[in-house]
Amino acid sequence: MALSTSLDIIPRMGSAVIEHCCVTRSHTDKDKAALAESLRGLRSRRITFSCISWLPPEILTTIFTYIVEEDAFKSRGGTPRPCTAPISMIITHVCKHWRQVALECPTLWAYLNCVSANWLDIMFERSKKAALVVIYRSPGSLRKCFQQIFSQLHRIKFLQLCSYPWEVNRILDCLSSQPAPSLQTFKFSVARKSHTRVIKPISDAIFQGQAPLLRSVELTECTFSWTSCIFSGLRTLDVRRIGSASYPTLSQLLSALRRMSELEQLALGLSSRISEDIELSDQVPLTRLKSITLDACTLRNAVSLFSCLAFPVNVKIALNLAPIGNRLSDLFSAMYKDPDGPGSIIRSMRASLSYHTFGVQFGTSVTFKSGYLWDPRDDDILLSIQFKCSSSTRKPPIIFDMCQMVPHRQIQSLFVTTSLGLQDNFWRIGSGDLPELESIQLSGPCNIRSLIAVLQSGGIRGSDMVYPSLHALELENIDFGCGEVEELQDLVIMRAGHGAGIHELRLVKCRNLVGDKVQLLKEVVTDVNWDGLEEGLVGGDGSGGGCLCHICRDESSGEDYMRALLHSDYDYDPDSDAYPED
Repeated sequence: MALSTSLDIIPRMGSAVIEHCCVTRSHTDKDKAALAESLRGLRSRRITFSCISWLPPEILTTIFTYIVEEDAFKSRGGTPRPCTAPISMIITHVCKHWRQVALECPTLWAYLNCVSANWLDIMFERSKKAALVVIYRSPGSLRKCFQQIFSQLHRIKFLQLCSYPWEVNRILDCLSSQPAPSLQTFKFSVARKSHTRVIKPISDAIFQGQAPLLRSVELTECTFSWTSCIFSGLRTLDVRRIGSASYPTLSQLLSALRRMSELEQLALGLSSRISEDIELSDQVPLTRLKSITLDACTLRNAVSLFSCLAFPVNVKIALNLAPIGNRLSDLFSAMYKDPDGPGSIIRSMRASLSYHTFGVQFGTSVTFKSGYLWDPRDDDILLSIQFKCSSSTRKPPIIFDMCQMVPHRQIQSLFVTTSLGLQDNFWRIGSGDLPELESIQLSGPCNIRSLIAVLQSGGIRGSDMVYPSLHALELENIDFGCGEVEELQDLVIMRAGHGAGIHELRLVKCRNLVGDKVQLLKEVVTDVNWDGLEEGLVGGDGSGGGCLCHICRDESSGEDYMRALLHSDYDYDPDSDAYPED
């Protein structure tokens, strides 16, 4: 009887324990929630007393607008932004004050940079009547929401789209369904995908022929008609990698340009030959043109187009050409129709020389602010030419042939980046064409044997020396040969004795250079700037692989050299110094 009573008590005790645990857990959860609310309140008070919370709403609005603009435009050519929450939405979740400021600024919600379809209705509502900036660089993100976007076409001022080929027709139908009275910039590209479907061309039907404010058009991989209304009254035209169905004749291209009297920026990809269906009579005047870029262009097309255009003398020109052949002089004659007329003084020249591609730039400043070797944004660079090398043009001195054809040149600075072994004749020809040169910057991987040899030549007077005005030398990524530092020291002493001294020397990322050697140079050069890098050129672990500098390679047998090379990670191209002599 007692055992039965005890067994009845056990379930009741277990229930009481469970009930007690539940009540305790409930109280704990309430305490935790109260603590979280208290922490939230403390954080809010802390933010309230922070410096940024005391900024006037006008200042915060300016900051927020800058952030969303930067997010929209900073990666124009980079990776598309993933479809996440809009930047403006993230701002509203920082604090109550920021949220209030953001919600009262319609412009903040007008930037739709790859915004997911789930957020679009909210963005449209909060932007009110503000003009929209719509950017979808990824075709995958656009396909889910372009119907929603085009419902607001009348409000869009900036429209950038990227589409799959099989969706182009639907998108063009939507763009042709209504006018675009606010549109100022239109960028449309088709992603490269294999397809067999016929794509309809962009024609006068787009925007129902009504886009009165349109001033900038950029088209890539598109099919279109050169008589389309979108080519009238533009200030910027950028057309690249167009299909054969859209390739213009020369008369069609010139006719389109005649309708753009306000054109300032022109960029064309003309890889196929233009049909010259007219005889040159009067040239197309582009009096406001600031820059012209010809990408993937044949030399013949470039000559044909420049011959038919009249533009200001200081237009910035960027050319990416196929192998240039023998019509180089024709090109410069077409670009510079009045070489003796007024124009900016060219003070610097930069060359990039590799086995497959040569590039050369000419600038009005003695330095190059931009690192771009093709189509730089630096306004000081007035001419950029890049071209593929053929067997007849793989001669580095060709850059000096170009230099002779550039008007108003007084080159003071020469920048050369190369992986080729530049021979003596390169520097000798340069000396004849650049008598006022004051600074040379040479960047490798290469050696300076030929440069030292040429700089040591000349007469007994400073004016008879090679590069008589040279006083600054900058060497970057150079592989010094054994004994070349001493040769460079002797060179400086010799030139100083002839009144053509080198007073500035900069050494950056040079190999086979140590502190003791640099000290020899400091004894004869007033200003030596060395980055302190000490890196040898030996094979293996440095204990028997052999020296890999170009002087030791020349002196060693082929077997010894190949053994050293196999035990090293030194990158040497056996064709790097092979180019025909003049």
